[in-house]
Amino acid sequence: MKKLAIFGGSFDPIHNAHIQMSLFALKNFELSKLIFVPAFMSPHKTNQDYAPAKDRLKMLELASKHIPKTDISTYEIEKNEPVFTYQTLDYFQAIYDSYEIYMLLGSDSFLNLQFWKKIDYIASKFRFIVAKRLDYPIVETSKFLNICEFLGEGIENISSSQIKFLIKNKDENVKNFLDKKVCTYITQKRLYL
Repeated sequence: MKKLAIFGGSFDPIHNAHIQMSLFALKNFELSKLIFVPAFMSPHKTNQDYAPAKDRLKMLELASKHIPKTDISTYEIEKNEPVFTYQTLDYFQAIYDSYEIYMLLGSDSFLNLQFWKKIDYIASKFRFIVAKRLDYPIVETSKFLNICEFLGEGIENISSSQIKFLIKNKDENVKNFLDKKVCTYITQKRLYL
């Protein structure tokens, strides 16, 4: 059976850890396709300021252009409201009905699965590919372990909030965490200042 991974998030901005996760997942799980699904707004972070959707989409496009078998979906952005993961997964399952659908996420998100809306429903229909982030060790007692595949490689510990902090403080080290074209785009558009 063909495999499709959905990679959701605010991608505000997309950074090297996101790219690493995508590449590792494509390599290790023989995915037929990986779709980035940027959120209009995370249901768990409704009080957060986001860069405009068009800018987040453009940065995602710049950073993922060289990654094979990937696509970007505007499904959640076009909804213009917070969308829950189960809604997104059902949407893609209806389109890719002959595929096994996975959700790609970091171990930081894995630790919060029990708080996701309709998580038991999600767990009954879909599987997770979990990338290990060094500061977020996998909890062996999680009831979701049986529906997870784990990426063997450790992912760089980078967060979008850390990147925004570096940009605000004009710290040149930010270049170490972003695709070069994304970095240039942020500078040109004066994002996160």
